[in-house]
Amino acid sequence: MIFSKNTKMLIAVLALVLGLILRVFWQPIVSWFSPAIGQKQKITLAVTKYPGSGLLYLALEKGYFAREGFDVSLQPHSSGRDALSATQSGQADLGTVADLPIVYESMKGQQVSVVATIFNARQSYGVIARRDRLIHRFSDLKGKKIGVTLRTDGHYVFSTMLARHHISLDQVQIENVVPEKMMDALLRGEVDAVSTWEPWLKDFSRALDKNGIEFRTIGDFVLNYNLAGRSEWIANNQNIVQGLLRAIIKAKDDVDENPQEAFTLIARLMNIERSVFDTVGPNYRYVVHLDQNLLFMMKDQARWAIENKFSDAAMTPDFLKSIDARALIAVHPDAVKLVK
Repeated sequence: MIFSKNTKMLIAVLALVLGLILRVFWQPIVSWFSPAIGQKQKITLAVTKYPGSGLLYLALEKGYFAREGFDVSLQPHSSGRDALSATQSGQADLGTVADLPIVYESMKGQQVSVVATIFNARQSYGVIARRDRLIHRFSDLKGKKIGVTLRTDGHYVFSTMLARHHISLDQVQIENVVPEKMMDALLRGEVDAVSTWEPWLKDFSRALDKNGIEFRTIGDFVLNYNLAGRSEWIANNQNIVQGLLRAIIKAKDDVDENPQEAFTLIARLMNIERSVFDTVGPNYRYVVHLDQNLLFMMKDQARWAIENKFSDAAMTPDFLKSIDARALIAVHPDAVKLVK
């Protein structure tokens, strides 16, 4: 094919213009496609050893966060209270946490928001007691020294368990003990019993062996485990939150499709016993939603905190303001079932 002089000149001009365009816009183009070529956005998620954090471990292991363009680091904490504190101080972007720490932060006027509930549990909280302290039934806890991690759901649940047996909080001696120090306190006899959650319950029960007795929550008492963080960060990073939720939803789909395989993998990733899921697994449910039970529990816990003078607040806040449903509505609108 023979090109005319004008055609050759036109091609040269177009090549020059294309070169100038690429020179000007090359960096924005690279930035736009950077997740696909390995430059992923770093995200820190504060997590706990509680099985409720399982979907985050699974999403990381399966590469679902990476597919959304994130380089996710999981920052370990012994309680959801501490995980939430890490988000408030800027050490983490989002954290896994039960309802009560969120309630306390909201009642103090702190800007904290839940973006999704990622786990529901029945019978995953309870009490492990020493038989040699003459504890053979729950009512024997009256007057005993109980190790509790204050301002956590373990504290709240223990109070409700006492109430079921017509025992008030002031009829037991509460000792503030963090989960990782409960084992020593229990084995040394510094406390007569501890109130905590899985996987600590199983660990402590095994350590005490025949000298231990276990009391679990009963009935339809459902506790939530959530993904939450600073309201300002969440509001300014809706696209990031949407991507994280998409990854977590993929992990949840894996659990739904093959729960036993997923439980085995989660147990390995979290370094907890697989048997935890065998003993209370039927009472565990991995979810990604926002529903009315979250509001109900937070309101009930707030009333409990006020009545027991664990908070200086005079009234229960509007906890709808502590929920940011926008990202979940964007990625999975049917998962949001809140009544305003």
